Amino acid sequence: MAAKFLYFDGGSDNAMTFPVDRLLSIDQLDNTSVLMTFEHVLGTSSSHTKVDLTVTAGTEKAVMESISNAIAFSKDQFVVVADSVNSIFVNSSITAVSVDDSGANNNGLSAGAGITGGTGTVYHSFVEKNGNIIKTSIYIDLTGLRSTAGGDIIGVNGTSDVCHIGQIVTATSGTIFAGTVACLEAPGGGDPDINIHSATEGTGVEDGAISSLTETLLIDAGDHAADAFKSLTAFPAANEFLYLTAGATTDADYDAGKLLIELLGTE
Repeated sequence: MAAKFLYFDGGSDNAMTFPVDRLLSIDQLDNTSVLMTFEHVLGTSSSHTKVDLTVTAGTEKAVMESISNAIAFSKDQFVVVADSVNSIFVNSSITAVSVDDSGANNNGLSAGAGITGGTGTVYHSFVEKNGNIIKTSIYIDLTGLRSTAGGDIIGVNGTSDVCHIGQIVTATSGTIFAGTVACLEAPGGGDPDINIHSATEGTGVEDGAISSLTETLLIDAGDHAADAFKSLTAFPAANEFLYLTAGATTDADYDAGKLLIELLGTE
């Protein structure tokens, strides 16, 4: 049987065609959005190309069924799922389509702008699955972030942007049952005593007290040293946000320090 291809066009020269065998999932995000996730168009490891279909409220199942039927039963090799330019849709409930092929769609967590906006700061996250065990990894180079007083959130100095390092979502990371933090490079400049908290709110900002949030201390780490490896003593619950906090008072920017946080969860 000849391979089938799925076509999308959101306008503004944002058209894309995918082979059906690159489709990973069709997911209801809310009652007006259906997300189709494909292996990245350039083959980038741990990244995806995502197509967001805006649909009439309450029609997500019908839209997903129409797409599935077109894949399974259409006699056409070239299947137009959503073409906003020519108003052609596989289901009339689809009202708009957006294709994101930026390569930014890794399959891990996303940090707040108060973390990723640091000069020299590097943040990566990715998810790996083996059977029903899911490992969520967060790598962060602290350079450009700032510690202030003990118990305060680490982030870009003076920013009002949120400074969490990711949100735990069960659909992505599972239910967390274990976790570790490894120091790949000793922190310099800022305070070396860096703790990890989770909180129900994603609103924490740099220099804000973690105690002002509904929070849980996941690890009281003490000073981090190169090649040190420590285990979390508590674990984030579903939908909680993760924060780095200073364990002591050192009001300065980091000029060194690399941490790898790994969380294990079950589906």
